[in-house]
Amino acid sequence: MQDPYATSAASSSVPLPHQPAPVPLLASRGLGRQFGLHQAVSGLSFKAFRGEVIGLLGPNGAGKTTSLRMLAGTLAATDGELSLEGEAFDGRAGQRQLNRLKRRIGYLPEGAPLWPQLTVRETLECVAGLHGLSRRTRKERLPALMDRLDITPFANQLCAVLSKGYRRRVALAMALTHDPDILLLDEPTDGLDPLQKDSVRAFIRELGRERLIIVSTHLLEEVPRICDRVLVMANGQLGFDDTPAALAALSVSEAVPSAYRERLGAAHGGTSPLPVWRVILSRELSELELASVSRLPGVAAITAVSPEGAERVSRSGRRLMADPAYRLVGRPGQDPRSALARWCSYMQIRLDECVHERGDIEVAFRQLVARMAEQPAPLPRVKRPLDADQEVSS
Repeated sequence: MQDPYATSAASSSVPLPHQPAPVPLLASRGLGRQFGLHQAVSGLSFKAFRGEVIGLLGPNGAGKTTSLRMLAGTLAATDGELSLEGEAFDGRAGQRQLNRLKRRIGYLPEGAPLWPQLTVRETLECVAGLHGLSRRTRKERLPALMDRLDITPFANQLCAVLSKGYRRRVALAMALTHDPDILLLDEPTDGLDPLQKDSVRAFIRELGRERLIIVSTHLLEEVPRICDRVLVMANGQLGFDDTPAALAALSVSEAVPSAYRERLGAAHGGTSPLPVWRVILSRELSELELASVSRLPGVAAITAVSPEGAERVSRSGRRLMADPAYRLVGRPGQDPRSALARWCSYMQIRLDECVHERGDIEVAFRQLVARMAEQPAPLPRVKRPLDADQEVSS
């Protein structure tokens, strides 16, 4: 009798076909730009995929606008390579190929440049014509785009009389006229009021479901709302590539002893920081008890911290000392709370609070940029003149 499991066993031994890694929609490898002796951007390398909304952060002069211009194809890079779904998007590409690739990119530059003598409708019609859109496509797409950005009431007004916020909206509509796969936005909410900012942010999130969007902004509070990933630049170099939550957590990781950060891998530059927990107990722990807690599963270290407000006032007006607070450093991928609760129960210590500290993205950004600023700026490439014996005779 044939073994009924023979077929399934044989089939299970057959290796599954290897699934190739997804090709990034946009890839930058060592991208750089030099203006004279000033190296504006150096060694910019990252991969970006469809469906991502990426925030590009950095102080003034960090190289954000220069990077966006290179990614948009409006500024030639002096170093590195740029590709769009594997196709060369730099000097190696022919002009016809380069023009075809540029049609897949929409770029909103800083300042929202418009033609002041044209109306809003004429501006979008002109841009659609430059992209080669048919009259039928324009008739279908432009009214819907104006409605979504709330600029239909101003369709027949000259761009010169629009407010700063509405000029920004018209410029965003111009970048979206040809329905690009990649959208590069330089300060898209600049000049908008709070209600307009919320509307544009929701629109960006909606667009990011099927496109790749890279947003340069100085408003750190909007990064967690619209971005899946964050790139931080300083001195023309990329120093951080991770999620907004990982960036915010860096502000907490700064309090972690450097020995633990180095041993467990908490540092900027693409690695997520260590999980940190704020613990409040009913009494202070001795050195022996602190050592005991540090050996619990999921715990890397625990240190005492000064509680906010060293004293608290009771209802009767008596001044009471605040409960002892501790910072517990966890291990990546582990949750120490259950082990800590069991230990406290065994030691008859009341565990009042154990909260995962998520950090402050603005504090983390300042700390990260200050640390990156201490690194030497990239040196420009200097073209050395040929020696006499190296010159080629004509």
